[in-house]
Amino acid sequence: MRILLHLACLSWAAVGLGAEPEIIRRVVPEMPSLELKSAGKLNLKLVPECSALWASPSQPGVFWTLSDSGNKPVIVPVRADGSSPSTPKGPWVSVVLKGATNVDWEAMTGDATGNMIVGDVGNNVSRRKQLAFYLFKEPPPGATEVTEVRKVTFAWPDQTAFPDPELSHDCEAMFLLRGKLYLLTKHRRDTLTVLWRADIPPVGDRGTLTKLAHFDVGGMVTDACLSPDLKHLAILTYRNVWVFDVPAAGEDFFHAPALHAPIAPPMFSWQVEGCCWTDAGHLLLGSEQGDLFRIALTDLREAK
Repeated sequence: MRILLHLACLSWAAVGLGAEPEIIRRVVPEMPSLELKSAGKLNLKLVPECSALWASPSQPGVFWTLSDSGNKPVIVPVRADGSSPSTPKGPWVSVVLKGATNVDWEAMTGDATGNMIVGDVGNNVSRRKQLAFYLFKEPPPGATEVTEVRKVTFAWPDQTAFPDPELSHDCEAMFLLRGKLYLLTKHRRDTLTVLWRADIPPVGDRGTLTKLAHFDVGGMVTDACLSPDLKHLAILTYRNVWVFDVPAAGEDFFHAPALHAPIAPPMFSWQVEGCCWTDAGHLLLGSEQGDLFRIALTDLREAK
């Protein structure tokens, strides 16, 4: 089976040697941090380190998550309270991606037709020369494995040193919009993120990246997700949450109208690395320590 992503932009050109995109900065509102309180708890035996969340488009109330490096190549279905979905055969606890390797899984996304992508894109100290995407169809309820998995590798086209002394080639956030896959980098020496478009060919096992924008996100990006109606893009860091209006066309996400709020997770559950929408007005966040938190869009304030 061929996974049909219909990626519209199939350019194989590497990033040019022209000027870097300008750094986009927004003025955020002054407001107290949102105190995150646990609204659910993941089973740490099933999800040792929640590193991503994605809402199933076909199974209402089901959210997919995964764990990062050193864990099994599995995705885990959960409810918003952290419990496992029920099936006629009992709790649905995990799905193995056959043939996949979890070097450092950090991101997950998909589309409304059930195409899913897991990003083996973690690169904490920027040593990796090859990263990967795993493409597959969303598993049906009760499935225990996915056997048809396509692997596509890529490299950061502007990384010349391994490790990168600027530690700016880590990634934990992806989203899929209008058939195009986008990545947001996680930096450790500044508060910026770089938006890249990943062009995946209809055949072959090598993707290419195009740099689109620099944005001062105010922290280290740990996840990103689109609202069910595709009108809003949420970006999560350890420090804050952004929600941008999605432009009707084009890729100028960071100049669009935006909402923002600082967040304050519990001291012992501070590694908030998963983000997805439960509906058009609420976000579900997950921490590596297993807590699930809820945020209402009305809790955020307008950024200038």
